[in-house]
Amino acid sequence: MKRNAPLYTLMQAGIWGAYGIVFSYANRYLVGIGLSDTRAGLLLGVATALSFAAQPLLTAVTDRTGLRVRQVLLLASFGMLLCSAALPFLRSAVWLTTLAYAAACVFLQILPSFSNALAMASIRAGERINFGVSRGIGSVSFGVTAQITNWGISRFGVSFVPIFAAGICVPLLLSVALYREQSSLVGAKREAASGALAFVRNHGRYMLFLIGTTLLYIGHNALSNTMFRIAEFKGDGNAQGTAIMLAALVELPVMFLFVKMLRRKQCDFWLKLSGVFFTLRIALSLLLPGIWGLYAAQLAQILGFALFAIASVYYVGTIIPARDVVKGQTYLGASNTVGALVSLLISGTLVDRFDVRTLLLVMIAISAVGMLLVFAATERVEQTVGVK
Repeated sequence: MKRNAPLYTLMQAGIWGAYGIVFSYANRYLVGIGLSDTRAGLLLGVATALSFAAQPLLTAVTDRTGLRVRQVLLLASFGMLLCSAALPFLRSAVWLTTLAYAAACVFLQILPSFSNALAMASIRAGERINFGVSRGIGSVSFGVTAQITNWGISRFGVSFVPIFAAGICVPLLLSVALYREQSSLVGAKREAASGALAFVRNHGRYMLFLIGTTLLYIGHNALSNTMFRIAEFKGDGNAQGTAIMLAALVELPVMFLFVKMLRRKQCDFWLKLSGVFFTLRIALSLLLPGIWGLYAAQLAQILGFALFAIASVYYVGTIIPARDVVKGQTYLGASNTVGALVSLLISGTLVDRFDVRTLLLVMIAISAVGMLLVFAATERVEQTVGVK
């Protein structure tokens, strides 16, 4: 099934391209239609909470029924397309607009963990899918769509956001529809998966790792969600698009070369290193002066999120048994979702009640604790799955 490799790359491009539009500009869009920073944060927090609840629920459904992972991805992709396409027609009713935008965010946040599970199942089955390269193309898509969205908002206003999002959903939906799912992920042919409580009992150290991951993602998402305010703090709010694109582009060397890096050091080493650079990026965003300082801080992304996004998926695919591959990847995705939720709930409030400097100081502290927990909880890996 060699055709799955380009389809998976297109899938990653669609998912992260949508993130570059819908999530990166969520605050700007919602504020643009009349919400305050705090209300926008609370709304997105509710959407993120719903996606967090949906992920383990959908995982349980795939474990116990014949529902396929690809079908979950189809449902979420179609839901995003429907909500995005509807938004331009709802501008006269703010409550309907916010509801549709929140629903689009729920569907979007379901996609990454299930797409990761799809990839790991294919790799375990012997398919030549280079997850790092596919995810790297996703980062390119994220950076490009973020920059185009910034230009589109400047020229056409915030209504450009949902129109562009609907457009990016079309190739995403096609890539999922054409992907051939491995039989190892189809209910009747799969070894019985562990129940949620049994999974937690059997993988206590992994659960601690997820707590550390959540804390790292709180800081990471705070930078993404409030980059417009941070750019204003540094001197020019319009620098948001360039800062986001720069952070995405510097990820590429690591993502494209990660399989080769795994031949030198296993994924546990790279996970620990990434925690340091997660925290460093936030610290540099505070300490380095001016817009060029903000741009320079984004260079830490190359050994922060870039490393973590790939290493964590390989790590979970290695230490979690094949029967629980969906649950392991979904819980990893849920940690990102919880991090996004907490970030959304507190970031806007910190900016409204205090200032951007206070926000960054709080996020540095949270990220540092997450880094220490990841160091403590990461298990030693002798051989990463899919890497010879």
